[in-house]
Amino acid sequence: MSNMLWGGRFSGSPAASLLSYTSSEGMSLDARLIPYDIWGSRAHVLMLARQKIIAKTEAAEILSALSSVEKQHLAGTFVMREALEDVHMNVETAVTSITQSGKKMHTARSRNDQVNADVRLFMRDAAIELAGGLLSLQDALFSLSGQNMPFPAYTHTQIAQPVTVSFWAKAQYDALSRDLQRLYSAYSRINSNPLGAGAVAGTTWPIDRNFTSKLLGFGSIQENPMDCSSSRGEMEAELISVCLQTMLHLSRISEDLIFLSAQGMAELSDSYSTGSALMPQKKNPDPLELIRARSGRLLGLAVHAYSIQKGMPSGYNLDSQESKYAMMQAFDNTHPSLSMLREIILTVKFNPKKILAELERGFACATEAADTIAKAGAPFRQAHEISGKMVKDCIKSGKKLSEVSASEASSASGLKINPAAWAEAVSPDKTSRMHDLIKPSDNSQQKKDWAQLKAKTEDAKKLTMEECAKLMKGGK
Repeated sequence: MSNMLWGGRFSGSPAASLLSYTSSEGMSLDARLIPYDIWGSRAHVLMLARQKIIAKTEAAEILSALSSVEKQHLAGTFVMREALEDVHMNVETAVTSITQSGKKMHTARSRNDQVNADVRLFMRDAAIELAGGLLSLQDALFSLSGQNMPFPAYTHTQIAQPVTVSFWAKAQYDALSRDLQRLYSAYSRINSNPLGAGAVAGTTWPIDRNFTSKLLGFGSIQENPMDCSSSRGEMEAELISVCLQTMLHLSRISEDLIFLSAQGMAELSDSYSTGSALMPQKKNPDPLELIRARSGRLLGLAVHAYSIQKGMPSGYNLDSQESKYAMMQAFDNTHPSLSMLREIILTVKFNPKKILAELERGFACATEAADTIAKAGAPFRQAHEISGKMVKDCIKSGKKLSEVSASEASSASGLKINPAAWAEAVSPDKTSRMHDLIKPSDNSQQKKDWAQLKAKTEDAKKLTMEECAKLMKGGK
């Protein structure tokens, strides 16, 4: 007979190489699930006792042993053994070494629904942390909303029109708002209780899934057991997708700042730059380059996660174990990137002189010049052509568009152009402020929403411990 907890059907033990191949990488990942596995086990044992599936005295012994295991984990003395395959077997074995009642803690559940629950509890906390990072980065961008200095807007990487630093910051702020919306939506699906689904067909034991949902703070129950097993990896892929889109937004912000820094229009703080071991003059935007590069990691992780789902039939398959790695990697890359970019945004300095020179060089006010001519009575297509010819003449003569007078514009268009309106239209400094009319939506409601979700999680943890205390007091 095999010495594994599942070894009744086997005559021999699994090869060491098999255990290493299937479990070695997962051990480091599963170590992050220990607190969630203990919480889930507490909720399950409380439910078993409440349903009279196990005796209260047995439940009390198991709960006491789980507390001992938790203390070992917090002290850093709980060692995960590869031979036990995963976090569930490690926790259960540790509990059983303290009390033989531990052999009953797995009644009416499978490692399939157990890992699904553990990972969802992890993802729920991860989503809350990601939301905190997004909201903090939004706050940093909002701090730039008072900076009405000119800023270059580009299309096709060419100078397009003059806007302001504030206008640019608000654009990035709004993109992050969509990331928060996606995250909030994903959270609602992550926060559904799979515990009780068993391996694939549920259980004949009279369990109470509503009670475990309450103890674990789940907002709903995933009803169909086969769907529960089959959906392992789906929620992970969805969270990865949110992280990917977030990182793509961070990559764009980083690219903007890298470009502006290279052109002297922005300067990164010394605290968030590095130098060269050879070239003394260098001040490199390394953290921004890493954010830009790591967004590519997320693309790979997303493909990995979705590819896993594509190849699996209904029910649980060990392929889905790989989705845990992909999800944790996505979180581990996205969360610190949010924090790093926030710190950079709060310390970056923009150079208005360099920006104005760039806007003048690119004839950024040509559109506003055309609009002014059109407002004087010319069809826009004609005004567009007149403004384009002015730019061509300026290039030939080495003149700035802002140096073209209203009388010259009147002569070119055959219309009477208002001098004040013209002067404002061809001034990058003044025109940039004309576009700065959009106000960012307030993120205070999002902060409240996420704070409430975090509070619900904490309340559920407290409720679980209160129920443990009641049972242990009555079960002695």
